[in-house]
Amino acid sequence: MNALPFAVSLIGALCLLNLLLTFGVIRRLRQGTGSLPAPGNAMQGPPMATVGTIVRGTASDWDGETVVGFFTPGCGPCEQQLPAFIEYARTREQVLAVVFDPANESAKLVRELGQVARVVVEDVPDGAYQKVFQVKGYPGYCVVRDGTIVSVAGRAGDLDDQAARIAA
Repeated sequence: MNALPFAVSLIGALCLLNLLLTFGVIRRLRQGTGSLPAPGNAMQGPPMATVGTIVRGTASDWDGETVVGFFTPGCGPCEQQLPAFIEYARTREQVLAVVFDPANESAKLVRELGQVARVVVEDVPDGAYQKVFQVKGYPGYCVVRDGTIVSVAGRAGDLDDQAARIAA
């Protein structure tokens, strides 16, 4: 008879611990961790092709430096990072924004990005830009200098640090 209250107390304590851990996980997920993978894919490594990849077949001219951003509507991190990307893009001469939109829901996103970038909308996951840049997650950002990727990041503000190290 003495074992029953002990067992109930033990089970109650374990349930309380489980509840606390669950709240911790939910809080961590709400804070976000940067880039999210493309729908149905688990993110492994950088959000796209690596530094040093030569970009061909997507633009007639990659002379100079171009900032490229990849977005998709309904992506929480894309929406969170959009103002920072727009601010970053205002300081650059050439900016390209590629929006993956299979459901034709990107009008607002295209309008906002169109203020600072040339916008390309792709409605298939293997669209020309996504294929060439080997996009694995959204958002993703890179700097292309004379046809070669010199910086890749999950946040636009991280591009300059990496590009500066490569130039040095």
